[in-house]
Amino acid sequence: QDPFDMVLSDINMPKMDGLALLEQIPKVNPNIRSVIISAYGDMKNIRTAMNRGAFDFVTKPVDFDDLKLTIDRTLQQLLEWRDALGARDRLVALQNELDVASQMQQSILPKRFPRGSGYEVFASMKPARSVGGDFFDVMRLEGGLLGLAVADVSDKGVPAALFMMSSRTLLKGAAIGLSTPSEVLAEVNNLLCEDNETAMFVTLLYAVYDPVSRMLTFANGGHNPPVLIDADGNASRLPLTGGVALGLVPDLEYEQSSITLSPGDNVILYTDGVTEAMNDVEEEYGMERLESLFVESLPPSARAVNDAIFDSVIEFAGDAPQSDDITCMTLRAAGQEQQKDKAANTALSLELGGNPAELERMAAAVEEFAEQQGWPDGIDFKVNLALEELVLNVITHGRPEGPVEVEVTVTSSPDLITVRISDNGEAFNPLTDAPEPEVESSVADREVGGLGIHLVRTMMDDMRYRRELGRNLLTMTIRKS
Repeated sequence: QDPFDMVLSDINMPKMDGLALLEQIPKVNPNIRSVIISAYGDMKNIRTAMNRGAFDFVTKPVDFDDLKLTIDRTLQQLLEWRDALGARDRLVALQNELDVASQMQQSILPKRFPRGSGYEVFASMKPARSVGGDFFDVMRLEGGLLGLAVADVSDKGVPAALFMMSSRTLLKGAAIGLSTPSEVLAEVNNLLCEDNETAMFVTLLYAVYDPVSRMLTFANGGHNPPVLIDADGNASRLPLTGGVALGLVPDLEYEQSSITLSPGDNVILYTDGVTEAMNDVEEEYGMERLESLFVESLPPSARAVNDAIFDSVIEFAGDAPQSDDITCMTLRAAGQEQQKDKAANTALSLELGGNPAELERMAAAVEEFAEQQGWPDGIDFKVNLALEELVLNVITHGRPEGPVEVEVTVTSSPDLITVRISDNGEAFNPLTDAPEPEVESSVADREVGGLGIHLVRTMMDDMRYRRELGRNLLTMTIRKS
């Protein structure tokens, strides 16, 4: 620790005057406070001293009572400054803990989802600013069955993240060893009640889906009721089964219920971060918005349905800070799609690697898809130009941990074309991170970069970005007319 807290110096000194000393003090310790003594009325030197970092000054002839007050005030400010630095360091340490908890929380969540002849499933989570305890899981079970879970742990921060990890591990073990959702919830509840000194709990919905019979059997431990969206976009809530949250009272019995899905049905499992998301006037998103979301148009896949829910919630919330994680899972029963004629959507899906030659395959697929869907002239050119710029940017500059993974989905509806790009590169928001090009300057004077993404912004009617589970997710829309 430095032996000096404060320097008291006259401006007039031999060899080095006080003004030159002020320039040297920050090089030794920028937190040392300086008080300068100057001749009465020497405002030029006093101004120079203050500009060079002097905290205060006294004038000659020195009034020692005034000098004592000045020294006391200077040292008191130094103590307050050190307290502020300590608080900043503690805040940084706390933020580091929250970052670690967030990484823990997301590292255990599935990033790839099983897909069979009788179903498709997709899930995602958007963490709140503070770490919460949401989690989801998808498990392949014996006999071709599929286990699905969405849960929300009480509390926030590192304890919630740890309790979440414990809950997920216990759930996974119970799901493998027991056959029915009611038995699984009872077993996990008893295990969580052991040594639960913090009295934390978790709401949990666990379901088992049989792709052959299309039967979904589920048990609910105090969680939000699942929503069923049929092939025409109509919504209904699946019944609650009367169970309470897990981890509080041991030896509870849980009921279960079953429903047989029709081809094209979608079951939405979610946490209250969806329905209780608030906008800037503290209005909740609510169940009615969720249930009416697909009345006009139902997307063609589980992922597209899930993404549409996230887009709707995020658009509703705007810039309002969210206090809870937003988690959603969609299970889609395979079968003949029964879309309304006015909203018959179809989609093109592509998985691309890190070879730039993949761009040619992508462009050919988009052109063929545009011809099939009867897009107006020129639209396919705009879509391909945007995709080439953005995908090439990922391949060239994405720097992922491991091989480049790019997923492109193009959805066509009667009035709108939606393009979604998902990649595993470093975080990059083209709406804010790309430099603005100097379009007014001559070509010779322009700085390199930003023009391609600027072009994409001008061609698209809407662009939205989010970072989720270590991937960049960019959604673009362009109207057909």
